[in-house]
Amino acid sequence: MRELWQKLRGGARTGWQGLRQWSGDAAYETYVRCAMRNGNAGLLTREQFYVEQLNRKYSRPNRCC
Repeated sequence: MRELWQKLRGGARTGWQGLRQWSGDAAYETYVRCAMRNGNAGLLTREQFYVEQLNRKYSRPNRCC
């Protein structure tokens, strides 16, 4: 019974992490891990990262029409 519970917990955790990655909710954590791995000393705060993402998203030309 304990093994089944551990497998269910592991599956739920993996599913939750996958959902967070897919939706973009884990973008800051991914950025921090990548920056640490590459030795980047000047990390952005969570707020600075959010503003940078918005600027990157809306600074490109919008060709909807």
